[in-house]
Amino acid sequence: MLRPVGNRIPTPGKAEEGDYPWVSYCTELLDSGTSALYLAFLAASRMGDEISSPEVILPAYCCPDLIAAAVAAGVKPVLADLAYESPWMDEHQVREMITERTVAIVAVNFLGKRAPLAGLRQLADNHGLLLIEDSAQAIPPSSTNTPLADFVVLSFGRGKPVNLMGGGALLYPESYRHVLILLIAPLPERQVVCNLPWHLKRLFFHMLMSRLLYGMMLRIPMLRLGETRYHPLQQTARLSLPKSLILRGIEAFLCSEATIKSYITSLHFLTDSGWKVLSDMEDVHAAANCGLAEQALRFGMLAPSKNDRNAVIEALNKRGFAVNALYESSLADMSDVKAFLSQPPEDFPNARDFSERLITLPSHNDVTRVDIQTMAQVLK
Repeated sequence: MLRPVGNRIPTPGKAEEGDYPWVSYCTELLDSGTSALYLAFLAASRMGDEISSPEVILPAYCCPDLIAAAVAAGVKPVLADLAYESPWMDEHQVREMITERTVAIVAVNFLGKRAPLAGLRQLADNHGLLLIEDSAQAIPPSSTNTPLADFVVLSFGRGKPVNLMGGGALLYPESYRHVLILLIAPLPERQVVCNLPWHLKRLFFHMLMSRLLYGMMLRIPMLRLGETRYHPLQQTARLSLPKSLILRGIEAFLCSEATIKSYITSLHFLTDSGWKVLSDMEDVHAAANCGLAEQALRFGMLAPSKNDRNAVIEALNKRGFAVNALYESSLADMSDVKAFLSQPPEDFPNARDFSERLITLPSHNDVTRVDIQTMAQVLK
């Protein structure tokens, strides 16, 4: 079974050479992307004008870890519906959700695609709010060349563009250092040393990524591979790891073969059957022109219906491709999340439609042209 996501883990260089591509931001490494978002929410609430019950606006379709970060930071998550057949929030909906308690808007990058920030930046400026770019699924982030976001969140988990077996980062401008230092100083620090045990762990991870072992693990129900569930944020720690490890991971992702191009070419026929492909060559060329990655974390499509989507997932899984629906429901429809929301699921028809029709195909370095051609044949 070809795994749905997971790039190879880099090895550190011999020296801490080079700079991060996001030169306009300071970088604080943390134990997870959720912890980084938690700190961003804390900072946003501290920088607000003594708001007693601060709120943050999130997309109605995204990872429940965003809810976990908000709950841990003591801010109320408020959802905005997506634009139709789009992973991006409807800016009119965002505007409607802003109240005197709102402190931040969160734009979430999706499967390597970067959320449009300009309109949200203007909204944030008009209402005195902070803009947070959650770039867990895209590296480098959209704000690399044009620093529109006040905070940027990165993740280095096993399903992310740079896979370091865990960790994350919070990027922030120098002008916010006086706020962040008060939040970061009390945190414990965990050190990652690339010694023999680390290299053995890396080797073990790569073994588990193989088609044979991944297929075997899928047959163990208790592992619940591929499921997305709500997990409360239990702890937050600073992380010390070699800078060269991150830089090598970024370089490897930027230089990886853009399987997205092969997908676009091989699956163009689907648009005649009511499918919507979420990436096109214009996206690839725009990324290349900006010096960003032409590769995607996964290749996303919207099926004509939920039944069509489920039938294709079943057919491709039988042929040895672990494709899936990513998050199988909108946040408001997740049973573990509803308790933290005051909005009913019916308020987010576009997010629900998107979740019911989305299918994601693997696009990591172990995907071959033969794999893509085989998936195209199954879809035909």
